[in-house]
Amino acid sequence: MLEAINICLKNLENSYMLSYREVSKETKKLDDLLSVFKNNNAKDKLNKSQILSIASTVEGLSIKNEYKLSLIKDFPEYFSKIRLKK
Repeated sequence: MLEAINICLKNLENSYMLSYREVSKETKKLDDLLSVFKNNNAKDKLNKSQILSIASTVEGLSIKNEYKLSLIKDFPEYFSKIRLKK
């Protein structure tokens, strides 16, 4: 289960370079996996290395998201023009 969550996080990270739809799709997949994990938590043995890998990926995603949000905050008119062009 942890491996599937880690793969989903990597896919989410890659989707940031694609489109909003891909990010939404991968976020939904991650949400579903986390719901299953929460319900089956007692059955799975947790592997420390997998948890550390997941934590590292989450930290990287957090940094990327924070950077992206700060860019949008600093240059809102630029991003609104990009959206209008699509």
